[in-house]
Amino acid sequence: MLQAISDRLLNCSMIAIWPILSHPCCFLVHISLSLKRVLNKGTPLGPLLFCNTVQPLLDSLQSVQTLGYLDYVSLGGSQNSVAADVSRIIESGQRLGLHLNASKCEMIASSETVISDPILQMFSFTPVAASVVLGTPLFPGPALDGTWTDRCAEMSRAKEKLSTISSQDALTLLRASFSTPRVLHLMHCSPSVDHSALISFDDTLRSAFRHITNSDVSDTQWLQASLLVKDGGLGIRRAASLALPAFLASAVSTSSVQGSILALIPCPSDSFFDTYLQSWSSSFGCSIPTDSVSSKQSFWDRTGVLQDQAIVEAGLGNSEDRF
Repeated sequence: MLQAISDRLLNCSMIAIWPILSHPCCFLVHISLSLKRVLNKGTPLGPLLFCNTVQPLLDSLQSVQTLGYLDYVSLGGSQNSVAADVSRIIESGQRLGLHLNASKCEMIASSETVISDPILQMFSFTPVAASVVLGTPLFPGPALDGTWTDRCAEMSRAKEKLSTISSQDALTLLRASFSTPRVLHLMHCSPSVDHSALISFDDTLRSAFRHITNSDVSDTQWLQASLLVKDGGLGIRRAASLALPAFLASAVSTSSVQGSILALIPCPSDSFFDTYLQSWSSSFGCSIPTDSVSSKQSFWDRTGVLQDQAIVEAGLGNSEDRF
């Protein structure tokens, strides 16, 4: 470690750590390493010293995709190249005090893939269609269905618990924590725009709002409550209305990073992004933007908010009740 500091850090003025963004390719493994010898716990330089020591090992790997963050490594490429790099990590890692934790390693590949390497056979296998990265499924299927089922169940439990506290506190917690903020990360990362669970989640959210306010709100009143506060609503956003702008904003804002990471990997365009982009354009009658503002979720969301606001205004009983 001291030699690595001398070689790599003494003349270094800036250090950048790239974020991990795994993309399904022909063969992908996620490797977990554990330290046999560790630095003193709590030292602020610990992560820096660890990354600096391991970096030469990462530079020596030959897989098309090589990403590392502390003790987590992601390799992508052909099975032979990945298997060779795993063996190199095991051999070179021993000299650094690193141990391959096979029980925490994951392999993502097509369900028809035959694993021939004995080391890779020890890793848990996940088909591409069921792959989950950082807690979010990458594709529609059982994994995404199960994740949304869990989120709907959490919303139901929150509804029950919120009934035990004061209405004002319950409404604040519902808006700020237990409603769409709880699933925003999932909508950013997973293609959930047309998922049936969005309706179930919003139905439970509406039921919780009715119990908290002790009122049987109509469809128009519920639509108004889901508007932003500055637009005359209560800010209790519906998941169905946010799924499309959340995914589009996330895809646009990370496109440059994805391009840099996947520059050496021949990948088709994102079919979900292309489909959702056309859906947004046709639903709201807007041209597809090309400038930097399109990376902001508020931009993609604004047209839907204005449409809902117009529906609310048109549904009011008389002119005195209008905004």
